[in-house]
This record gives sequence, structure tokens and C-alpha cells, in this order.
Amino acid sequence: MLNIPEAPDVDIRFARRIYRIILFSTLAWLILIMLPPLFIQFGGVFEKISSYVYFAFSPLCHQEEARSFSIAGSQIAVCSRCSMIYGGFAAGVLAYPFIRRISNINSPPLWMLVIPAVLLVFDVVIDNAGIFRNSFLTRSVTGFAIGFALTFFLIPGFIRFFFELSTFFGSKAGERT
Repeated sequence: MLNIPEAPDVDIRFARRIYRIILFSTLAWLILIMLPPLFIQFGGVFEKISSYVYFAFSPLCHQEEARSFSIAGSQIAVCSRCSMIYGGFAAGVLAYPFIRRISNINSPPLWMLVIPAVLLVFDVVIDNAGIFRNSFLTRSVTGFAIGFALTFFLIPGFIRFFFELSTFFGSKAGERT
């Protein structure tokens, strides 16, 4: 078993700044996946913009209409599983400061990520193997679970990464003087 030492907490102001960037980026991403159906309703240049958004998300998602949420009769930019991964991540980001200290850059136990990942893989495998057809609900629930769990690994990871980066460049700047 690896004995990884606990990392010290980082400056709370620094951690909050990184957290806010993650929060606003996540909310912008969610808005972006929901915009195409609304833009189609406006028509004209907005409809053209919606086609670019669909195209931008096409490398990330199969975008099958039957497996996607829709708004105003048009599908959003990603399927139900992907949208719930992003939605779960957003919910996790919003819940994060109520569950953990933002300045804590230690990751939680790995099982908190493994369990939802195994459930998601199981949902995909049993569907692809023809054992049991997964449903809109199972795709959405497993997507939400993995998205929510990822929050608790990515936020401390990003804060730690940028903290170490700023510390490194701060020390290099100090060496020059």
C-alpha cells in the first residue's frame, strides 16, 4: 500500500479563486450544451451557430437523438449520459464547499471514484453484450454518479496543480532577484 503523505492546505484565497474558475467554466459548459435547441428556435444566424456547437461536441459524444434530452423539440448537444456527467459534475462543484474545505488539496479515497466508474462500465457492457438493454434512466444515473464523484478528485487536483505551479514560478522569480 502506498503511503502518500497528506498535503498541507493551500491559501484559502488562492483555492477560492481556482474554485470560482472551475465553477464558472462548468456552468458555461452546461449552458453551451443546452443552447443549440434554443438557437434553432430563433432561426437565421443562430441556427447556423447551433450547428457549430453540435459539431464542436461531436468528437466527445455520439449525439444519438434517441439517447438525448431535448429542449423545445430539438436535442441538446450531447447524449443523456454525457449531459448527466456534466450535470453531475456541476452539482458536485456546487456542493463541494459544503462537503469539503476548498483549501484541502488531498483527494478522497479512490473507492469513491471506482464504484461509480464500475457501475457506468457495467451499464455499458451489459448493453453492448446484449444481456440487458440499458435505459435512458440507467445512462443518466450512471453518468450523474461519475460526474459527481469526479468533482472531488478534479477540484483538489486542479487547486494543487495551480498552487504548485505558482509556487514553482514564485520561487524561480525569487532566485532571479
